[in-house]
Amino acid sequence: KTKMKNILVVLLLSLITSVASAQFMVTSMISSPAEGEEISLDNLTDNIGVMYSMNKISAGIMMNGDNYNLIARYSLGEKLFAYGLMTEEEEISLGVGYALNVWSKLYIEPSYLLDMESEDTEGELKLSLTYKF
Repeated sequence: KTKMKNILVVLLLSLITSVASAQFMVTSMISSPAEGEEISLDNLTDNIGVMYSMNKISAGIMMNGDNYNLIARYSLGEKLFAYGLMTEEEEISLGVGYALNVWSKLYIEPSYLLDMESEDTEGELKLSLTYKF
């Protein structure tokens, strides 16, 4: 019994330590306005999401209009990252990006995203705002 309690205490402490070292990120991928429309606040809030980060890996959910996308991200260095998006229709997009720190914990992140389901080999440039807690 005592050995089992010790194992549980060690597991609990390691879980608490790992959660304490993790961080949350709120990100918004800015969408381009439709043809003939002007940019508005909706372009900033259409693709907003929350990610949980631990070490080099982040995972979360991003709202895309009325739908939700899963997002995963892997840090390739201090500022570079690779990421993937999966829609509710199970369409996958992969991209790479650069995190530019503009103020305290606020980042501007230009990235290049390629839709893996489409035959079009041209991806699109994206711009995101991210705040890390």
